[in-house]
Amino acid sequence: MKRLMMPLAIMVLAIATAFFTTSMSSTEALATVQGYKFVSQADPCHVDNMCSDIISPLVCTSGSSQLWGKTNPNGLTCPIKLYRIPN
Repeated sequence: MKRLMMPLAIMVLAIATAFFTTSMSSTEALATVQGYKFVSQADPCHVDNMCSDIISPLVCTSGSSQLWGKTNPNGLTCPIKLYRIPN
């Protein structure tokens, strides 16, 4: 009976690890959003680097410009504060 329990325990651990790893990568993908910078009134949301919408102490920047997010992909304004993607 003990010989049967060890392989079963290893299989359960492997499945749990695979599920946990997959769920971690899904969460990270959801947190990554397109960042935009203000260039001018004619170009208020210029596409720039990718950022995160998860709150952190470090804002997302490109050079000296802070990057912002859109509430709607087709929107004309970028009012959402974005943060640097954690390493």
